[in-house]
Amino acid sequence: MTKPAAHVLAATLDAHGVDVAYCVPGESYLPLTDAFLDFPNMQLVVCRHEAGAGLMACAHARLRNEPGVCVISRGPGAMNTAIALHVAYHDAEPVVFLVGQADLDELGRMTLQEMNYSKTFSDTAKMVIEVVHSSQVSEAVARAFHVAQAGTPGPVVVVLPEDILYGETEAEPQGPRPLNRLAPSPEDTERALELLRGAEKPLVIAGGRVHGPAALGALTEFAEVFDLPVAVSQRRFHVFDSQHPNSAGRLANRAPAELLSVMKESDLLVVVGERIGPSMSQGYSFPRAPIPDQDMIHVWPDPVEVGRVFQPTLGLGCEPHEFLKAMLAAGPGSVPAARKDWVKRLNDAHNSVMEWNPVSANDGVVFGHVIGAINKHLTKDAVVTTDAGNFSSWPARFLHMGQDNLFIGATVGAMGPGVPSGVAAGLSSPGRQIVVFVGDGGVMMTGNELATAVQYNVPIKIFVANNSAYGTIRMHQAKAFPGRVSATTTLRNPDFKAWGEAFGAKGFLIESEADAEPVVAEAMAHDGPAVIETRISLNHISPAARIDEIESR
Repeated sequence: MTKPAAHVLAATLDAHGVDVAYCVPGESYLPLTDAFLDFPNMQLVVCRHEAGAGLMACAHARLRNEPGVCVISRGPGAMNTAIALHVAYHDAEPVVFLVGQADLDELGRMTLQEMNYSKTFSDTAKMVIEVVHSSQVSEAVARAFHVAQAGTPGPVVVVLPEDILYGETEAEPQGPRPLNRLAPSPEDTERALELLRGAEKPLVIAGGRVHGPAALGALTEFAEVFDLPVAVSQRRFHVFDSQHPNSAGRLANRAPAELLSVMKESDLLVVVGERIGPSMSQGYSFPRAPIPDQDMIHVWPDPVEVGRVFQPTLGLGCEPHEFLKAMLAAGPGSVPAARKDWVKRLNDAHNSVMEWNPVSANDGVVFGHVIGAINKHLTKDAVVTTDAGNFSSWPARFLHMGQDNLFIGATVGAMGPGVPSGVAAGLSSPGRQIVVFVGDGGVMMTGNELATAVQYNVPIKIFVANNSAYGTIRMHQAKAFPGRVSATTTLRNPDFKAWGEAFGAKGFLIESEADAEPVVAEAMAHDGPAVIETRISLNHISPAARIDEIESR
């Protein structure tokens, strides 16, 4: 007996546990929009731009550690979502993109909004699955969910011709396929223990694939039992409690030199759940590529990735949690007594770096004053999202976070994820405090998704760091072309307080250091969405750099 193909597709999403999907409606997939009405437990969130919808799906994947779903129309809609594909691919986020396509019998004629998705997305998707027969609808979606999660997670595109969605199928809905969660072999376990027990100055670097309460708890226990300092990678700052005595700091982009100099004394790096990209590795210098200066254990859930860029002493293509469980089951044995002093030394360096020593500027508020105020009001399980830009170095350096928090930011450095990620966090994990950091550049790209937050009652708190400039590019310009300013500053921005209120949020403005404490307290206590504009200093471009100092060099 045949059924509407769109209904079978929706039923397959339901069988995979999808309860939230993000979209901008388009005529190429209207039958699927209609089918969602038959599954009231699945919420189809209507966004204001396909880039926002895609970035929300990425944030959902990061928050839930399960595939996010984005439904987009063909051609222009798909291209608007391309940045989200790029983010998901580089950040290793499992996202399933359901993309409309022209009718099958029109393909090849350059028909309306026709695209060759296999060619277009070949560099940013793990797989592009083109459905060419109605019998493949549920099978294609089940395969997409499986591939998105297996090995290195990433985005998968499912291409859905319009006539197939309007048609009938004899296919039945399909549920999830079992995932193969690999554990280290006994031989690899013994070698890892040998390296761990022999190292005098080991350093664990933990990344985003250490996910969920059980894995995060195992990481803390691993640090405590084995006397190990733990650093966290770029934009994965919640993975280890910044106030834990074993915390060794954050390997954010351009990490503080005073912290790095101590870290580089390590004789063993244990990189767990981190792919090791350019930001975390400080431009492939720590660890050094292709051969690190120290012994290195690299744990990542994909043997293809382990050894692709770096030559580890021991590479383990297995689940980070399985590695941690294997280490804890074996126990630390006898470790060098000097390890406790090493842990304390790194922890002291980390605490020194995170200590905010207030400074002032004559061209705006130094953003550290706002971060210091937010620290006093951040809840134990708050979700923090950030856009790209030098303003983000302030929360990266000074905002304390623990394992009940979640920090969402694109390691690929894309502008635009901040606000959509915050909206998705509120929809995917309702009831939590949501704090967003975004610059004036990023909020002008995707800040329109504030409308989505207001529509769906997400009490998001958006901190807009406004210096009327593309600050990061201005910093690079100061280094490369001192004294020559072109195309980076004097942006004409709206009144962001009024802008937020126009959407239905409550607007706030921080114009001086004295404003920071009372305004942050009032904004964080507000029970609905809020936009808090801070007129920040452009000269104090980051916690470690000033434009005038850079140019004077």
